[in-house]
Amino acid sequence: MSVGQRIKQVRNACGLTQQAFADQLGLKQNTIATYEIDKTTPSDRTLSDISRVFRANETWLRTGEGDMFPPHNPDEHLAAFLGDVMGGNSFRARLISALSRLSDEDWAVLERLARDLTTPEE
Repeated sequence: MSVGQRIKQVRNACGLTQQAFADQLGLKQNTIATYEIDKTTPSDRTLSDISRVFRANETWLRTGEGDMFPPHNPDEHLAAFLGDVMGGNSFRARLISALSRLSDEDWAVLERLARDLTTPEE
């Protein structure tokens, strides 16, 4: 299987169109299309970006060895998520900032609310 075919597999596994995939990488849709049909070869930076943005295994992207998506432990996943939202003014960044200021009592209320929302009523 070629690098282009592996890029297409990552895109499909993420449920994205070529346009949506390209947008997240700061590329054009036709660039992704040329990779997927092996008309052009992605740069090392592009492969690194695909790996970082979509949490794909860079070795697998380049060689086909290993798993498409390496297993992540929860701490690594959380650290990557927080790194993506830090310093921004997106909804995610504002929400994480607000959560970081909750007191222990606020967390207890939030936990009860979450339980109420997830427990089916009889």
